[in-house]
Amino acid sequence: MISVVIPTCDRSTNFLYKAVTSALTQTLKPIEVIVVDNGIRDADSAALPEGVKRFRLPPRIGASRARNFGAAMAQGSHVAFLDDDDWWDADFLREAWAVLQAEGTRCVYGRKDVLRHEVPQPYKCPSPQGMTIPRILRRNPGTGGQNLLIEKALFFSIGGFDEALKMSEDKALALEVLLAGERISVAPRAIVVLRHHDGERLRNTPFHKLGFLWKYRNLYGPLGGLRAIVRITHKTLRSLFLLFSIRH
Repeated sequence: MISVVIPTCDRSTNFLYKAVTSALTQTLKPIEVIVVDNGIRDADSAALPEGVKRFRLPPRIGASRARNFGAAMAQGSHVAFLDDDDWWDADFLREAWAVLQAEGTRCVYGRKDVLRHEVPQPYKCPSPQGMTIPRILRRNPGTGGQNLLIEKALFFSIGGFDEALKMSEDKALALEVLLAGERISVAPRAIVVLRHHDGERLRNTPFHKLGFLWKYRNLYGPLGGLRAIVRITHKTLRSLFLLFSIRH
């Protein structure tokens, strides 16, 4: 029924093990857990319990390509994605699947919590009202590569994750689902916990968002595109200022 795909790239053993075991110990058992390794170093075997399927890809090919490869290898009718530095609550798949079945949809996003001072705290919970094209164009309502459950046939019919995008590939996938005429469900009780740490996260380079803006320039229109560029530039300059202040 559900295959789980976890891309990993030079992640610490403890983080990866936590992610993998959270998938293996779901109250609604997945039929398989697939780890797609695209790091410079091989993932530590200690982080991969027995039964996990591991595929080795060339180093640093990117999370989107790794996710797409994992989905292509998946045997389930549905695919759930999890990042290698986050973990699911034990009922994530059960809650997400229940909403998918109750609402008759093919794609559902769960809730994001964040680990602060070793305690998970609410971070982002998508709402049905936020899952519209205009709102997703303006900001990320809570889509991600760690809180998504989607029918495999739908995933590939819209092209999977856009491998050309360096950032916002999660928003792009949600947009493509909507542009295909599908509804997106929200499962507020399907919880993923995100870590804040010193490792690399894709969302930390604001100018990479320009690729998303260019891809959907026709949806933004001239004025909307200009406003988006201004927001991105402002965030980038603010980040550079904070970085400069810390170093000096």
